[in-house]
Formats: sequence, C-alpha cells, structure tokens
Amino acid sequence: MTEQLSSIELLEPAPKKKRINRYLLAFLILSGICFIVLIVFFIYFQNTMPLRTADALMNQGRCTEAMPILDKLIEDRPNWVLPYERRITCNMNFQSNVFTEALAYKLAALEDANTIIELKPTTGGYYALRDYILRETASLEVDSVNLFAMYDLANQNVVKAIELGVVPTSYVYRHYARNLIEGNHCEEGLAETQKLIDQTTRQSNDFGQYYSVYLTEAYLCLGDLDKALESAQTITCDDPISTCKSGLLTEIYFQSGDDERALETVNYMINWQPLGGAWRYFVRALIYYEQGEKELALQDLERGDAYSWYGNGVYWYVKAKLAFDAGDKENGILYLQKAEQTLDATYTPLRKQIIKELITYGEEPIRLAPNLPFTPVPVP
Repeated sequence: MTEQLSSIELLEPAPKKKRINRYLLAFLILSGICFIVLIVFFIYFQNTMPLRTADALMNQGRCTEAMPILDKLIEDRPNWVLPYERRITCNMNFQSNVFTEALAYKLAALEDANTIIELKPTTGGYYALRDYILRETASLEVDSVNLFAMYDLANQNVVKAIELGVVPTSYVYRHYARNLIEGNHCEEGLAETQKLIDQTTRQSNDFGQYYSVYLTEAYLCLGDLDKALESAQTITCDDPISTCKSGLLTEIYFQSGDDERALETVNYMINWQPLGGAWRYFVRALIYYEQGEKELALQDLERGDAYSWYGNGVYWYVKAKLAFDAGDKENGILYLQKAEQTLDATYTPLRKQIIKELITYGEEPIRLAPNLPFTPVPVP
C-alpha cells in the first residue's frame, strides 16, 4: 500500500513552493529591468537637464545666460552635437554695433559648424547650416575679392548638402543660384535661376519673393540694365533697407543714368525708414554730386557713414570725385581703386565705369588675392 501511494505521489504536480519560486524569479527579473530602466532614465535626465535649461533660457531670449551652460556641456561632452547647435543659434542671434564683435560672433558660429561636420560628416543639414553661416559672415565683408570667395565656399557646402540629402524645400536649392550670382559667376547664376523659375509659376510666392530678385541681380551682374529693369517689375517683396524691389530699382536707375527716378526711389526708401541702410545714403550722395549738390552729397556721406563700418564702393567713388575736384589726384586715384575693390556683383556697370576712369589717369585696379578672416575648411 505504501509503495502504491508513492507511485501516485510521483504523478502529482510539483509542490506549490516551487511555483512560488518561479514567480519570485520572474518578479525579481522584472524588478531588475525596471531598476535598470530607472537608472538609465535618471542618467539621461541628469545629462540632458542642463541642455533643457539652456533651451528654456534661449526660448526666453536669454542667450547670454544660456551660453555658459552650453560651454560647460561642450567641455564635458565634446562629441555631443546638440550643445554646438544651440551655441551656433545664440552666436548667430547676437547683435553688436562694434564690427570686431559682430564678426567674432559669426566666426564662433562657423567654428562650431566646422566641429559638428567633423563629428557628423554625412549629415547634409549641417553643410546647409555652414552655407547659411558663411553667407551671413559675407555680409560683413568689405573687399569684393573676399566676398566672392566666401560665396564660393558657401556653394561648396550647398553642393555637399544636396549630395548627402536635404529636404526638397530646403533653402540650399535657392542658395545655389544666388551664391553663384553673388560670387560673381553671373552666367552660371542666371542659368541656375532660370532652372528654378522653370520649376514654378510666375504666380507662386517663390517667384516674386526670391527668383525675380535673383534674376534681377544676375542681369545686374552681367551689366544688362534693360533686362534687370524688366525683371525687377515682377518682384513682390519690398523693404526700406534691403535689396528687394525698391533697392534693386534704385541700383538700376542710378547705374543707367536715370538720376530723377533713382532719387525718387531712394527718397521713398529713406522716408519709409531713415535709420540704417547706409548704402542708400551713399547712392543718394552720388546722385546729389552728379546734380552739382556737393554739400548735400557730403551730408549724405556722413549720414551713411554713421550706419556703416567701412563704407562701400559707391561711398569711395563719391570720395574720389570730391578728391579730384579738390585737386587731390593721388587720393582720387586711391579712392577709385578702393571703390572698384569694394563693389559687389550687382554694381558691374559702375565697376566698368570706374575702370575706364582709372585708365584715363594711367592707372589700373589693384588686384588682390582673397584674405579671409578665417581658415577655410575643405568640403570632403
């Protein structure tokens, strides 16, 4: 009987205490996983909390307070790209009336962009970011040879960004055409602008806001003032300071010798917003000079100079005219050469005129090699 009972026992389920042990093991494993997840989350939270703090400050416009946090994050984690991105944003947003400071902010942003690209060399968006920074830095440049070199560098980044992949609506596709124009590659810029126009309609926002501007600039770059005037009529953007419709029309009119319409247009812009936009006062100074109003020309040179760090080609051209009138041939020639060196691509007709004047004095433009305020980083 005992032997029979033992056989039956062998057929019974395992004791309950063994099932409890199995449940306990599952509980312990689950608890361990949860504990590890909590630790990982805690570490992640601890590591990202300073970045979130910096983000909150930046969203409140308090970049000055965010920068030390970002600097420390970069020092502690030099391979993490996000703090670099935030620091670029702050540096690009900083404003200064001191040229060296304004340039330093842009160069700091450029250095961070170079670092990000070293860390993430296959991400197209970062090359697009460097294109943007280079374009903004170019806006502070005075010598056209440096200006053209910066736009060439910007376009190298545009090409790389497109090659690696950016969204089809990215601004880099537009920048490719405009960088060519502003880099003084007039024919190529015109051709690329036409491709953009062929892909849209004349009723589209892009056409009136961007492509018409590029087309006008390309024709100015080529010195074709008639076609520039025709394309300028289709521009829909306007601004009292920047080169949208009124600004480009002013450049076209005064380079065409139509002082009356040039003066009317530039006065409209200055009356709309008298502050800033030094180039407008320089253009008006040249018009006044051509009309024999030297005192008014001098007044506008002074007004524009107050809004400019270094003048531009039109400023130096007026200075040259005044120097020659005063019998100062040496400075007159020097100012003419300076004027030729500091005109951007949309002043091709004026540049040609200056070169002719230099030749009449037995002189030539001074040919300079690019001398950029930073060391260019080759695009891989």
